[in-house]
This record gives sequence, C-alpha cells and structure tokens, in this order.
Amino acid sequence: MINFRNSRKIGFMCVLPLILFVLVYMVYPVFYNVRISFYDWNGIDPDMTFIGAANFINIFKDKVFRIVLRNFLLFALFTVTVQAVLGFLLADMFQKKFVGRDVSKAILFMPAILSSIIIGQVFYRLLDPNIGYLKGILSFFGVSAPLSNPKLAIWAIIIVNIWQWTGYSMTLYYGAMAGISEDLYEAAKIDGATHFQIMRKITFPLVRGTTYNLTIIGVIGALKQYDLVASLTGGGPANSTQTFATYLYEAAFTNYEQGYASAIAVVMFLIAGVITVFQLRLYNSKTIY
Repeated sequence: MINFRNSRKIGFMCVLPLILFVLVYMVYPVFYNVRISFYDWNGIDPDMTFIGAANFINIFKDKVFRIVLRNFLLFALFTVTVQAVLGFLLADMFQKKFVGRDVSKAILFMPAILSSIIIGQVFYRLLDPNIGYLKGILSFFGVSAPLSNPKLAIWAIIIVNIWQWTGYSMTLYYGAMAGISEDLYEAAKIDGATHFQIMRKITFPLVRGTTYNLTIIGVIGALKQYDLVASLTGGGPANSTQTFATYLYEAAFTNYEQGYASAIAVVMFLIAGVITVFQLRLYNSKTIY
C-alpha cells in the first residue's frame, strides 16, 4: 500500500532545491533592489543614506530618462511591427515548395542564433564614421555616418535588430502555418478566394496566438535591449541611443549611483509587468485557434 504522506514528503524534498534557488537568486534580489532604490548609495561604501522616493522623483525629471522612454517606444513599435509583418510574409512564401527553400530558411534564421555582441561588432565595422566599410558609399549619397548622428543612430540600431530577429519571427509563423489544415485552403480556393483573401481570412486569424507571443517577446526585448546598443554606440552620441538597460548599467557602474540604478530597475520592472498583463488580457479576450 502506498503511503501518500511519505510520497508527498519525497516530492517536496525533490523540488526544495529549486524552490530555494528561486528564493535566493530571484525573489530576494528583487526585494533587495526595491529596498536599495530608496537609498543614496554608491554600491561600495557600507553606509547608505535613506532618501525616500527622491530617486524616483529624479528619474522623471531626468532628460536622459525621457530619451530612454522614447527609444523604448520606438524599439517596441517598429521592431515588433516590422518583424511580425516580414516574418509572416516570408513564412507564407515558404509554405510553397521551390528550389533552395530550406537553405533560404536556414540563412534567414542564422542571425537569430548569433550573439548580438558579434552582430553589433560586424555592423560597427560597416557603419563606423572613421573606418566603416560603408562610409564612402553613404557619403556618396549625402548620408552622414548614422552611428555618429544623434538623429540616425537609434534608427540604425533598430534596423540591425530587425535584420537579426526577422528570421526568428518567420520560423514561429512557419510552424504555426504548417499546422493549418489544407482543407481550409482548398475550400477557400474552390469558393474563388484570392491569395490575399486567404491570408486575411484564414491564415492570419489562425496564427493570431503566434502574433501575440511575438509581441510580448518583442516588447520585453525592447525593454531590456543592451547588447546591440553597447556594441554599436554605447548609448551615444549625446545619449541619443540610451535604453533602460544601458542607462541602468551606466548609473550603477559608471556613475556609482546604485540607488538611482535600482530605482530605474524598479520602473523597468513595473513597465514590463503592466505591458505583460495588458497583452495577456488582450490575448485571453480573443478566440485563439
């Protein structure tokens, strides 16, 4: 006869290490970070000065933080939208068999498995205002080096991000489309539907769940964007490409304002939570096939 009480104890002992790991390395740091955000601390000295909500007040007075918010919105809007549209169209194209289809899919997906630091360094060699390989071509068309232009630098990073992750979006859409019954397409063709009508009325509604997932991933990715910015511009020129992650790093480890950096992290965490809850509610309010 099975002793259920003992089996529960055994089960609890099996998951206890994981619970302790989560508590020590995930839950505790979050609460510790929230606590630090109410102090003026350089991260080195043992003494901390309690300043209440001053760090949070200073954040919303900070001009650089406004740039950070603007860049987050630009990243979230353009990378998510363009990657979803291109990924959907490419996945739809690859549903048809043609010579070189598998090779083309592999090539398009390859940037997604590469390190963002490596990709950033490659594009830095191409776009660098001093030694960039594309410097002569850009100057011929009257375009200044984008990485040294405060108005163009953020757009250059967004374009590189789109190039890197469009293949990932395509792969998810391709898998979702492969699960759609061919009978639906055949019935639509018999009724005289065009390819565009089939995409709009059948394909897109049936991959809506993938679209929501990509949106959540893209928005959270825009919120914690660091690698590309660090390797391409380092947040410059003139702080024009600062993101939450780069600005947080600069505050903590360059300016030694650990309390201020913790406040930025708290704001970042709250924004991520609000966006995720909103998107999940929107996701659950629709019928997902």
